[in-house]
Amino acid sequence: MMGLYALRGNKSLREKVYDFLKGQMNEGKLVPGSIINLQEISKNLGISMTPLREALVKLEVEGFITIIPRRGVVLNTLTLSKIKEIYRVIGSLEAAALEDFYPLMNEETLSNLKELNTKMREALKSKDFDGYMDMNRNFHETWLVGCGNEELYKVVKSMKERLYEFPRNVDLILEWEEVSLSEHQMIIQYLEEKNIQKAVHYLKDVHWSYQQQEFYIKQYYAKHLENLEKMRKGFPTL
Repeated sequence: MMGLYALRGNKSLREKVYDFLKGQMNEGKLVPGSIINLQEISKNLGISMTPLREALVKLEVEGFITIIPRRGVVLNTLTLSKIKEIYRVIGSLEAAALEDFYPLMNEETLSNLKELNTKMREALKSKDFDGYMDMNRNFHETWLVGCGNEELYKVVKSMKERLYEFPRNVDLILEWEEVSLSEHQMIIQYLEEKNIQKAVHYLKDVHWSYQQQEFYIKQYYAKHLENLEKMRKGFPTL
């Protein structure tokens, strides 16, 4: 019955299985570092191995898993070196997206960015961390979606999911988020000044710089790894 509920919709069976597995990762039911039991998932969902394998290939391409021939499927863990690589890629792609989107920006766009940043600060104060993270995504998607480059958006979306949704980490470092909001404000200020070069540089070389953010990154992922270990052992994370 789990499979019948999880695989509703008009998507292909491969896409439904992919969405289901991503959901299991997001909820912490499939934990990084663990091995996926393909036979069990196939049985529980009531599907053959073919769509399951097809979904796994897509997850491997996106970096979520590693398929080891004749041995199984392992959910990848994040290391600091891997996080550094991901930050570099996201920073470069977001900067390109912002530069491409800039000619389409207007006063309404800037007003929306300001409003989002204000509401994020309010959400942080009220400890609405899910709302905060959703608005943070919307802030960045202003240019990631607005630039119209679907391939760029898919790469960035997948990498951010690896950073924050595998499973979803809401153990925020409040001091870091305050810094992030201030950085958002600087980006908005440069855009208001019509200085796209400074805005792009700041987004890439400050906001998405591993070196600039390393102190907070290490705190954030230390807590994340602690929670993952509790999940593996079946302990509550709160």
